[in-house]
Amino acid sequence: MSFSDLKNHRAIADQLRHSLERGRLAHAYLFTGARGSGTEDVARTLAQALNCLEKENDACGRCDSCRRIAGGNHPDIHWIRPESKSRRITVDQLREFERAVNLRASNARVKVGIIADAECLNEEASNAFLKTLEEPPAQTIIILLTAEPQRLLPTILSRCLRIGFGPIAQAESPYRTQILPVLTQFANTRGVTGAYQTLAALTGLLQKLREEIRQAVETAADLDRYKEIDPKTRERLDTQLEARIAGEYRAACEQVLEELYSWFADVLLCVERADAGLLDHPDQFDALQRAAANLTSDQAAANLDAIEAAREAIARNIPETFALEVALLKLAA
Repeated sequence: MSFSDLKNHRAIADQLRHSLERGRLAHAYLFTGARGSGTEDVARTLAQALNCLEKENDACGRCDSCRRIAGGNHPDIHWIRPESKSRRITVDQLREFERAVNLRASNARVKVGIIADAECLNEEASNAFLKTLEEPPAQTIIILLTAEPQRLLPTILSRCLRIGFGPIAQAESPYRTQILPVLTQFANTRGVTGAYQTLAALTGLLQKLREEIRQAVETAADLDRYKEIDPKTRERLDTQLEARIAGEYRAACEQVLEELYSWFADVLLCVERADAGLLDHPDQFDALQRAAANLTSDQAAANLDAIEAAREAIARNIPETFALEVALLKLAA
């Protein structure tokens, strides 16, 4: 299967192909979508494209590498799934998976590790997996597939580049109603003025989210009840609290960026005159058409590159305001 065969996920396939061509693939991806939505097909196709013996930046589906990946018996493409009885991914499975992806590749250019139903990672496995995400093996890409990303640790969410395969649950997009007016205004205004208006609105939203998360976490922790504990213990609890706030904020920030990515993926679909039924924001069709006006497919794909670059920058602890400013000015160009 090649990228061109992924007709139901044209925007995602185009984005991955462009990232391959530019040598800018992330080290870890989170594919979110309902079971049967095509996340496994796209993950498998990406693994084939990375290691195809006949095509560059795509998969031929015919060579030995492509056939072995399709058949699930390539030695450098590692899948992990929940155990059939418990429906959990255990720490033993995860450690074997980590051992496999850390081995030297047998005959692949890029090793790929794919975790299906990643929400089934139990707590011990999730914590063990963080080290792999923080220090990924060389020439390795990890892909997590999930229908319930809200069940993953915020620290896992914040270390993956997230790609949505259509809406999966209303609770999964809690900031959509706040972001849509901002994007609609950007579609109407455009240019540098529109970029800075959008930047102000988005940074204001992120600041509000940070404050709400801090208040919620501090209220739940209620550290004031530990007034009698020794200073060192209190300092450790405060450090853990700040880490939790930072993790939850990074996850919220990623959800905001996913909404931006989803919007501009719809713009690309409009540029390519795709069926409106494929849009993630069908109720915003008129605004999407205005945003798509006068754009070429390459320009629309470059807009997705800009959002992806912002996500990668923020994951590297670049300040959100700076990363968003760079992205929005590219979108306004």
